[in-house]
Amino acid sequence: MHLKARSSFLMASMAAALAAPAHAQSLTVAFYGGEWGEAIQSCLVDPFTKSTGAKITPDPGVSTVTFGKLKQQKGSPVIDVAWIDGGVSELAAADGLVDDISPNTVANIANMLPEGVYKGSGGGIFALSTGFYSMGLVYNTKEVKNPPASFADLWKPEFAGVSTAPSPTNAMGVPLFMHLNKAAGGSGGNYAPGVAKYKTLKISSFFDASGAATNSFQSGEVIVGAHYASAAWSLADKGLPITYVAPKEGAPTGDIRVHLVKGTKNKELAEKFINFVVAKEQASCMSEKLYVGPATKGVALTDKAKSRLPWGKDGSVANLALINWTELNAQRQAVTDIWNKEIARK
Repeated sequence: MHLKARSSFLMASMAAALAAPAHAQSLTVAFYGGEWGEAIQSCLVDPFTKSTGAKITPDPGVSTVTFGKLKQQKGSPVIDVAWIDGGVSELAAADGLVDDISPNTVANIANMLPEGVYKGSGGGIFALSTGFYSMGLVYNTKEVKNPPASFADLWKPEFAGVSTAPSPTNAMGVPLFMHLNKAAGGSGGNYAPGVAKYKTLKISSFFDASGAATNSFQSGEVIVGAHYASAAWSLADKGLPITYVAPKEGAPTGDIRVHLVKGTKNKELAEKFINFVVAKEQASCMSEKLYVGPATKGVALTDKAKSRLPWGKDGSVANLALINWTELNAQRQAVTDIWNKEIARK
């Protein structure tokens, strides 16, 4: 009986020892669907699995959905690592849903642009960028004889009724409004100049979803507009005469960010994954697939990718209009309310 009991104990101990690494080598990662999710899967998730053998379980969703899940899971998260866009990222940090990312365990932070490393008021890093995207000028090269160079060009008579721009429902709707409001002499709390400017814009439609804007370019309903660079290049790759240019005022910019979820039971592996995804090779892959501006220094890119970055072939992150999301979030509802009352087409 003694030997049998001892044997059973040893077998149980061995089973437990084998089970522990298996648990440690598994992560649940929240990221987007569509072409953004496909790029993260092929550029980041699959190579990490191949390199480490770790299993990555995707938890798909847009930023607001992931934010909601993290709030529900607070204190006992299922998600270990999460991709959340700028703006919502700050809200997640303010709610204590994400943990500090330490340069001691995520060494590749040392090779990142300062603009891609997000710190809270206490100095801790709450997010890292895995690519900048921009809202600039998209146009049909066959239909537009004089290419636009400024957002102000959307007000030209030749573009009346054939242009598009985002509504506040879209991620870049409020940032673009505030960007143009400032250019018109407005400020936070004084939106009258922007409202007056928008009221004179003879537009075909304001779009909520970026896909709606893309469809309007495909159908020929619009020939110019404020739209995403990545969408423009996607249409160009399909053979359509569509191109993108960064406006001279600067392109309002967002980015996709990776976060360490607070309370994850797999912190060591999660940090290893985050370190992996901000490395040069992975940043290069993301830029080649999505034409996002890399937040990692020294990334090697093809000429095609360089020419399609949100800051242009010879530009840099300095050419982008980076957004103060904390300030914007505080004003988002006020801008949306004013838009609905004074600008939106009924």
